[in-house]
Amino acid sequence: MHATTLLLAGLPVHVVASRLGHADPAITLRVYAHVIRSAETAAADVFAKALK
Repeated sequence: MHATTLLLAGLPVHVVASRLGHADPAITLRVYAHVIRSAETAAADVFAKALK
């Protein structure tokens, strides 16, 4: 939950990885890819609404 909360708040993956003790942010990306994808979708939605 800690990592999910931080990623959804927009913290960079390398910062979250460091807090989790992951030596490589790629580990964090693999484990939490679903969170990052949902955040990207939300960002696209916000941008699309702003263009209206």
